[in-house]
Amino acid sequence: MDGNIADTNRKVQNDRLSELNQSLNKVIAANTRAVELLIDIISSNPERMLMGKENIVIRGDLATYCVPIEPILNRLKSPFSNSETGFDTVEVHPKDHFVRQEVRACIQVDAEEHIPSGDVIASYLLGLSNDMATWTKPNMRPLRDALLQTYGLTTSPLTKPLVKYLKQQHNAEMDVESGCLIMPGTNGFTWRIGFANPLVYGFTIEMKKPRQLNWQLISEDTRTLPSSYRFDNILDSVELIAEFPHSLIENKWEAFPLFRRIVAQQYKPLAKQIYEENCDEDNNTYGSMEHDLTLLEMCIMLDQQIAKLASA
Repeated sequence: MDGNIADTNRKVQNDRLSELNQSLNKVIAANTRAVELLIDIISSNPERMLMGKENIVIRGDLATYCVPIEPILNRLKSPFSNSETGFDTVEVHPKDHFVRQEVRACIQVDAEEHIPSGDVIASYLLGLSNDMATWTKPNMRPLRDALLQTYGLTTSPLTKPLVKYLKQQHNAEMDVESGCLIMPGTNGFTWRIGFANPLVYGFTIEMKKPRQLNWQLISEDTRTLPSSYRFDNILDSVELIAEFPHSLIENKWEAFPLFRRIVAQQYKPLAKQIYEENCDEDNNTYGSMEHDLTLLEMCIMLDQQIAKLASA
């Protein structure tokens, strides 16, 4: 009887080992086909995909990308290593030439577990070559940032797609020649972002309330504002300003203390909100300001004017 049990166990073990072997062979076969497809895609696109010594060079519609080869091989050779997963950073160059101090972007693709590595790599390369279609996708924020760093807001291959994207996403009208962008905010407000003044490092922001005719200057240069990093590029700025002035009232802890008070000079509901905050000893905004004394003094000075406006 013991012999029969041993034979049964051995048969079960052999069957399971055979299943594992078949599964492994399927994975290897799938990866082999995927690698063959990857090579075929590269060889079939000689104008878009070029083999450099250390990089696969991808010529997109918006820019030229250098994808390092060695990190890709390392991922394939040792997927269980403790090194970082995903794709390495890629070099982003202007479309028509290489530059010495290129921008780098950590661009990743969404890949399900069952997709072979070769297919993921092929999808990655095709996505870069078809950047006109992929740069607006939600997970392509690093690519958008890199393209803006590469070109800025002067006329470039990015200009027309950027103007179209801002119109579709935020109903913003961008005029590169005049160097300004006009967009709606909340509560009937209209905002204007200036970006072509060589004496300004960041952006110039102006606003109009409903039925207001003249533009009201809010910030001559966003680089001088606390938390100016929130206005790093035009996409960040537009996304932020699209929620103004509503978010300045509702998101008081995440908004900008100085910016809120400047806008409040022109908007009574916000002035009342700040005045109530200042009157609440348990919820006073000064205690949360992790900025220098000059900022605190400026806010206190503006709050004196806000108190008059709120009580008027």
